[in-house]
Amino acid sequence: MADIDSLTFYDDGMVLIPAGTFTMGSPMSEPGRQTNEVQHQVTLTHAMYISKYEVTQSGWQAVMGWNESSSPGTGKPVEQVTWYDAVSYCNQRSTLDGYTPAYAITGVIQDGNHITGATVTWNQSANGYRLLTESEWEYACRATSTSAFCNEGIMSTSCAPLDPNLDQVGWYCGNAWSTTHDCGGKAANAWGLRDMHGNVQEWCWDWYADYPSGLVSDPQGPPSGPERIDRRGRRREGDNLGRSISRRKIGPTVAPGDLRGASKERAKSWKLISIGLPGTPRS
Repeated sequence: MADIDSLTFYDDGMVLIPAGTFTMGSPMSEPGRQTNEVQHQVTLTHAMYISKYEVTQSGWQAVMGWNESSSPGTGKPVEQVTWYDAVSYCNQRSTLDGYTPAYAITGVIQDGNHITGATVTWNQSANGYRLLTESEWEYACRATSTSAFCNEGIMSTSCAPLDPNLDQVGWYCGNAWSTTHDCGGKAANAWGLRDMHGNVQEWCWDWYADYPSGLVSDPQGPPSGPERIDRRGRRREGDNLGRSISRRKIGPTVAPGDLRGASKERAKSWKLISIGLPGTPRS
């Protein structure tokens, strides 16, 4: 377990999350469990700063100069962005805030406002904003918890009846009324992070792969693949998909309205990002 006493909040909306070891995945007995949730031990050797909130539409607009979210609202989470848009945002915000960008992005293919292709290399010595790895995301979501949600276990696996535990910490089909909501409207987890269990989904760094069976340290996923990981439930889905472990795979070039052949309505508000910074000392 990580040392919760080392938790530190900063005025810029970032929380210092300590290094630690946790069990990633879900037990066989957890309702809603999927076969790709094999439990295994993960050690994260470095502390990291993580935003307390999802990236808002106003924050995205200020950095990127555009916003095509399907559910407009300055305080709502940004959505309708590709994985490449997400890493571009991280770099541009890093530059604006005086940090070294975390990614080298070359060979960019643009489609309107969106980047739909590029070669992206992660400079792990940089101090700029970046996407969380999948293991970092789940570690931050759980905040030392071992239950399906950060507060308690799962009570239902569909939209109704209302799951009282998920209702406290996330927006999903049982309480969201088919729209996104302002960031931070639900209770925080033990580390002060909000909306970790539902509103819209989030991009992670990793290419999708099955989990290993043994102990791993600082996993970053395979070196390549067809699909990236995205995490968390969203407003139109059941609470089984809002669990801490719930994982999805989706192509990084997917543009709004084109979700692997799904209808445009289903594709709406799919993409969001969490950002992090290395856990280096700050003044």
